[in-house]
Amino acid sequence: MGTLLFYQAIKLIIEKMINVYIIDNLNEIGLNLAGANTVCFDDEIKALNAIEQVQPSVVLINHGLLKEETTEYIKVIAAISPNSNIVIIGDGLGDANILSCLIAGAKGYQELGQINEYAERLIKVVDAGEAWITRRMVSTLLDALRGQMQ
Repeated sequence: MGTLLFYQAIKLIIEKMINVYIIDNLNEIGLNLAGANTVCFDDEIKALNAIEQVQPSVVLINHGLLKEETTEYIKVIAAISPNSNIVIIGDGLGDANILSCLIAGAKGYQELGQINEYAERLIKVVDAGEAWITRRMVSTLLDALRGQMQ
């Protein structure tokens, strides 16, 4: 009986772990997250293959990896893994760049310098289906959507 309960507890723990894939060839997003199964990639093609197979809950992308091609990369991830929540990690990205990533399918943006401070909360929030953006960016996103509807 005790062994069965142990295996059920382990199964529950594994099921509740959040799969987090980090795509970062610059080794700037080095996270050790409690309650998460974290896998790091320094090659964006290998990351795409793994994302397609595993369909992780959260994908963190260092914007510095692909720079202006990040938006297209987000679109590919969103197409092959529609339930993955994509968050861009960057350093001083402008509103237009962040907006472009959000419209492409990202669910959030976090400044690189604050990633360790907010990482666990960020992972939980986006895994729950919420966005991780500033209120100002919500306003910018709404303005962009209104502009598309006119």
